[in-house]
Formats: sequence, structure tokens, C-alpha cells
Amino acid sequence: MSTIITNYQWIDEPEPLSKLVKMCDDECYYPIDTEFERSRTYDMNPALLQVMIENTAYLVDLLDKELAPVMFRAMNKVVLHSGSEDLCLWSQLTGSLPEALFDTQVAAAICGYGLHYSYQNLVKDLLNIELSKTMSRSDWLQRPLTDAQIHYAIEDIVYLTELKSQLSIQMQERGLKPLFDVLMSQQLAQVTVDTHIEKLFQKVVKSERLNLSGQQRLWALLQWREEQAIRRNKPRNWILNPQQLIAIVLKVKNKTDLFNQHIHPQMLKIHADDIMTVLYQAAQIDSTVLPKIIKLTSGQGEALKAMKEELKVKADHLDIDQTLIINVMGLKELAFNEGHLTDLATWRALP
Repeated sequence: MSTIITNYQWIDEPEPLSKLVKMCDDECYYPIDTEFERSRTYDMNPALLQVMIENTAYLVDLLDKELAPVMFRAMNKVVLHSGSEDLCLWSQLTGSLPEALFDTQVAAAICGYGLHYSYQNLVKDLLNIELSKTMSRSDWLQRPLTDAQIHYAIEDIVYLTELKSQLSIQMQERGLKPLFDVLMSQQLAQVTVDTHIEKLFQKVVKSERLNLSGQQRLWALLQWREEQAIRRNKPRNWILNPQQLIAIVLKVKNKTDLFNQHIHPQMLKIHADDIMTVLYQAAQIDSTVLPKIIKLTSGQGEALKAMKEELKVKADHLDIDQTLIINVMGLKELAFNEGHLTDLATWRALP
């Protein structure tokens, strides 16, 4: 533990950060990780950026709002593990993204380790090193950080370069590097695409069997909730949780009804009129703007069945999980839109 701790630098001032930025090379892949807090906000509260440069770990303090974006912008290519949230934080702070990335979790899945394989398990399997996750839920916004936090933060990046090297070799041997490249491009493209509202809408419509009027009311409420969450920087469920949304859609005809739905009184004191206005105006929503509810015809169902079989055969042959090519919902959407597996960039990348 002490060996790792001595091999790092804490960066919380403009001058050392400027020197660090000048060390960055656009062609190098830099191992990174981030720590943040988000339990009480819509946006992430950035705490720490860990990056390895020339065999030294740098811990960049992200509590300084002006320093926070600088280091992200200096890096062009990065290595990370299960990096979706790290990339979201990157986008939030800079309005941009790296040009290229290597996600070791995705690479591990392509190499047959299974989906969602943890960093500590991968380090154990490939490097025979045991890591601890005891500090993963600690308070990263506190200062100073403890030695245990610093050790954990450094461990999360120090092995990424070696993992990248070994997994790259395995992917090349399996002939699946082109698939990985497609998945990395898709991962970057999807960072700024938030499908939360659409997915919740489709789930509720299906479970509650909502008619057009109910769908309009639900969609209007979801839009209003999103606007409130962003404006107030609060979690969506702090505004209205799914159960409350459903109750309002199904049971509220007037303001009196609204006060009988187990919603916090203070929230209703401020927003009851707004919610009722949203409900009254929902009928004006054009049905064509609502997310599509996927319901397959018999012909589309047959096409889906055939694609499932073809997908299984290919995935089994390559010894990879099918969802690396397309997940269940994506396959259903493909059948609904009368597409084929050959329309997928992931499918075309397969050997």
C-alpha cells in the first residue's frame, strides 16, 4: 500500500495542472477513472479525476470548478473500465468527449469473460492481484482524502494499461477487434443520448395498458418532471417517482384528486397548479411525437424468431454474449422496423 501511495501527485492548483496538461500526447491512451457523488442531484458532483501519465498517478481535485474541465480536455484517448459514467461526467464538465477510448470491461466481454465483469475480478484473473472495493462508497467530496481512499483511487487506474495490452492481444487472436472498435464508437456516440424518459414511458404504457389520453398525460408529466429536475438539480424521483406518475395519470381529474396521491405536501403547495396545467394541456400533444410502443405483427414476430436463431448461432460460434451484437429490446425494435441483422454495424464487424 505504501509503495503505491508514494507514487502519486495531488493536483489542486493551476500551475501544476498546467504542467501536467503540457505532458499529454494526443496519440497516447491515458488510464483514467473518476469519483463523484450523485445521490441528491440531477447532475454529477465531481470529486476526483485519476490519471496515469509516464508511470505516475495524478489525482486531480475536481472540487475546483475552474480546474475541473482542464485535464479532461487535455486528453485525446483514454483507457477506463465500465466508463459510461466517467464519460457522462466528462461531457458534463467540458461539453466534449475524448476522440477514442478503450473500455476494458467491454474488451473483457469480447474476450469471453462475461458481461459486466468487474475491474477487481479482471485484475485478479489476468494479473493475479487482489484488489479491495471497500472504499467505493466512501465520501469522495471530503478533504483531505484518507490514505485508504488514495490507495483505492490509484489502484483503479494503475493496472489499466496492462489490462489493455493483454485484452488487445486476445481480441486480435479471436478476430474480434473490429467488433470492439464499433462498440467503442457507439459508446462515445451514446454518452449524450438520454433515453430515460422514452424507456420509462414505454414501460409504463405497456404495464398499465394506457390509452392515447393516458399516454399523452404520461408524456407531458415526464417532460415536466425532467425540466424540473434539471432546473432544480434534483433527482427525477425526488420530483415525482414512477408510482406517483402512474397515480396522477390514472386517478387525477381535478386538484382535489391530486392531493390524495401521497405526494409531499410542500411539493404540491408549490407545483399543484403547474401539474394540473400540464394535465389539461396534454390532450394537445400530437400522437406522432409519442415514443412508439413496439407491438409486433405476426410477420414481424416470425422475422424476430429467425433473427434470434441466426444471432444465437453466430454468438455461440464466436463464444461471445449475444448482447454485444444487439440486446433483446434492440432486436425487437429491429424486427418492428422490418430491418435485418445485416443492418447492424456490430454484425458487419464480425468475422
